Amino acid sequence: MMARTAASKIKALLGSRRFYLFILGFFVFESVWVALSAVYPQAFDENFHFGLIKVYSHYWLPFLAHQPAGANAFGAVARDPSYLYHYLMSFPYRLIAVFTHSQTAQVISLRLVNVGFFTAGLALFCRILRRIGLSGALTNTILLIFVLIPIIPQLAAQVTYDDLLFPLVAVACLLTFRVTDQLRQKQVKARDILILATVCLLASLVKDAFLPIFIGIVLYLAVIAWHSFRGQLKNFWSSFARSFSDLSRLAKVGLVVLMVISAGMFIQRDGLNIIQYHTVDPRCDAVLTTQQCRAYSVWQHDYNEHQNVVASPSLISSGPVAWVGEWLYWMWYRLFFAITGSYVNYPPLPLPAAGAVLIAIAGGVALVKGRRRLFHNNPYVAFLILISGLYILALMAEGYSTYQYTGILEFMNGRYLVPVLILLGALAAQAISLVLRKREGYKALAAVLAIALFIEGGGFLTFIARSDSSWDWPNSVVVEVNNAARHVTDHTVVNEGKTFSTHLWFFD
Repeated sequence: MMARTAASKIKALLGSRRFYLFILGFFVFESVWVALSAVYPQAFDENFHFGLIKVYSHYWLPFLAHQPAGANAFGAVARDPSYLYHYLMSFPYRLIAVFTHSQTAQVISLRLVNVGFFTAGLALFCRILRRIGLSGALTNTILLIFVLIPIIPQLAAQVTYDDLLFPLVAVACLLTFRVTDQLRQKQVKARDILILATVCLLASLVKDAFLPIFIGIVLYLAVIAWHSFRGQLKNFWSSFARSFSDLSRLAKVGLVVLMVISAGMFIQRDGLNIIQYHTVDPRCDAVLTTQQCRAYSVWQHDYNEHQNVVASPSLISSGPVAWVGEWLYWMWYRLFFAITGSYVNYPPLPLPAAGAVLIAIAGGVALVKGRRRLFHNNPYVAFLILISGLYILALMAEGYSTYQYTGILEFMNGRYLVPVLILLGALAAQAISLVLRKREGYKALAAVLAIALFIEGGGFLTFIARSDSSWDWPNSVVVEVNNAARHVTDHTVVNEGKTFSTHLWFFD
């Protein structure tokens, strides 16, 4: 009886509105802490993104007819398919630049805008989790563990297009759910379909990594429409036309304008790239001269490594299976490690990293055991698996292709998983919950244990515990505050040191 009462109280606390607001507030606090503390540039290409924002600040329209002057350090800018973030962020940058020429003030201001993007994404993903049937307690537990992954506040607190992609993925999923519900009832609402198409087109221009999710959305809705209309797609299109004609004139004009602009922008970059270069994202030297591309450090690095591979083909030592193992390991490692702007990185703190492994194992076992209940009368589960699977397969394919070109293990950064990480966590957590559906005490204990492991050094605490004053802005107040925080973590966080090896995993 006491165990049931305790489990009920834990569930009520975890599922409360106040706890949800606490999670959002805590996330904003830890992200702003990093945004105000971390020296520029942070490691995830922050100088690249800030530099491109400044390039686009000289243009009122995003259509670039040629390579901008002085932009060779950023690659083939005029053909870059992932440009919309930089163009949009150029407008707050222009406004900020009116009031201050301090790069520090400009960067911090833009970092705070990015924290806002990511926070909005968290709120939207919360709606996704509730929509697929998760309880309030399970939803809040997933969100808390997610924001305690060390790389999350570090990513949200810097200038990068990943922070805008995150909420756009959530918006696309929610719109897909809405259209799915309509199609299953044999209803077609042109407004929602066109808005979803616009969001997907624009999200693809923020970062081309969204394209596999876009493809998954199209495939999924095509199957739903086919089943709902029993293969009579003529009925679908006639319903679409009737729905569009029933809209007000203003709504019709607005939707057409949105579609024309988004489709035009998509075709101008992605479409022309495919026609001219036979790929969405052409290599720099396919667009510019080799001499121009030498100013682009990413291209120069890959070019040099490729020459080494040509001279010594044995550098490609890992086959596809071994490479996948490396990929999984480094994805996990780089979700929990700490890294400076000078790319010096330190291993994860042991308890949050171990907690992730335990959750992954438990979730995998539960998915196998509870797969029938997970799919029962829930069409959204198949959708989440589809888009997550396509996204990860595309990520792995690009990574292995790059490995064969350079012989270097690249595209193995945990931050690349962020757009689908909550979705994967939701599937695993729901499977665990279904397996333990009659054992509320065990469910409460599992949630408390998971949270306890992640609290012990998770989130921005990894950044603090692993860093030193060289990671801070050269400001006496920033250094003093962070040093005081490091003193606290030295006595409260389980820390094996900045370089170590164990028999459990090979950090070194």
